[in-house]
Amino acid sequence: MKEILTIAFCVVLFVTIVLAILFHERLRNLKKALKKAADERAARKAAEEDEYFKRTSTKNYRKAEEEPQFSKDYFKGAEDTPKEQPKEEPKPETTTRRTTTTDSGVTIIDDRSEQATDRKIFDDSEGEYVEFEEV
Repeated sequence: MKEILTIAFCVVLFVTIVLAILFHERLRNLKKALKKAADERAARKAAEEDEYFKRTSTKNYRKAEEEPQFSKDYFKGAEDTPKEQPKEEPKPETTTRRTTTTDSGVTIIDDRSEQATDRKIFDDSEGEYVEFEEV
């Protein structure tokens, strides 16, 4: 009877050791999988942050070839204009040049004739018209 108990104890001890080894191996694999998943999440988050930074840091800047040409044409001086100017047809009405400068420094040049400046802008059929006097 003692021998059977000793053999049973050895079998139980052997099975317990095998199960402990398998359980330990399973835990190591699980830890590796969790670490790998955490590393992947961290890498994905870093990539998303890099992409966001790239998008937002270049948001308000343009490449040289995309630069608008407006400023080059708009700020040309009189000496930069081409020599060949299209011929203007003579105006049948006499014009008087009036120049006004706003508070912000913008100069407005009015080359309309006296008849054109006295003419109403809106027809009577277009609704209410308010008379005003330029200062």
